[in-house]
Amino acid sequence: MARKAPFRERLMRRAAIAGGRINRTAPGRAPKHPSLFFHMPKCGGTSLSEAMYATIPLNHRIGVIDAVATRRAASILHFGVDDGLKCHEDRDHGQLTFDTREGFLLQHMACDTMLIHGHVIWSDKAWNHFGDRYKYVTIMRDPKARMISNFRMTHRNGVITEDLEGYLSTPVARRHAQVYLRYLCGRNDIKDEDVPEALELAKSRLRHFALIGFLDQTDAFIAAYRDIFGVKLRMPKLNTAKGNQPLLEPSQQAAIDALCAPDLALYEEAKRLV
Repeated sequence: MARKAPFRERLMRRAAIAGGRINRTAPGRAPKHPSLFFHMPKCGGTSLSEAMYATIPLNHRIGVIDAVATRRAASILHFGVDDGLKCHEDRDHGQLTFDTREGFLLQHMACDTMLIHGHVIWSDKAWNHFGDRYKYVTIMRDPKARMISNFRMTHRNGVITEDLEGYLSTPVARRHAQVYLRYLCGRNDIKDEDVPEALELAKSRLRHFALIGFLDQTDAFIAAYRDIFGVKLRMPKLNTAKGNQPLLEPSQQAAIDALCAPDLALYEEAKRLV
């Protein structure tokens, strides 16, 4: 749940989740399967996660691998400082945060947690030990729109200070452009020469997902979710960025196209699989 949402909004969102969980606590109303919501950034995951929370009975666990808390924890573990930016996923020490999250992911799976949610990258340990029990779910978005959304958010949050032109030549922009590649390969940074092999590995891992949705086709996603899990999601639109989209120069659009090429290929592969 968004930490900075107004008090009244947070209260209403928590009440909606609690009400849904109470309704699902009656015998026979739980989801049919445990699941991992593999939350890739800026793809509408906040709305989806809260809708999923509301389907979990009160007598079952929800495991939230919190983004901000795990960044701070990784910074304390590895550098001895409580700094949420030190190990931010968009920066050079981001792998340390993903390693920290893998530990929490395995803990929740070992506890038979009904629903696990977080910005986790692919874990072979999780798949090899629990892939036959947990159904993996994710939602995707056009990579170029996602990249611009990520730029706007990280600029607002102080993760980056560059304008769009300066941003496009940074390692942060590359990470924003290649979210699907990074998350599905399980590595925060992938060298240029390793991209072709990594792309094939990422494509193979898409086949392990029980359900892949698309932000512009939420009705189809909700219907498929109900077929698989036997529960209906009620998805409000949350965390929508305010303000106008930046106007792109032709050179900037070309740079974004080039940076996003691996993720565009994965996006098309996901649509083909669905």
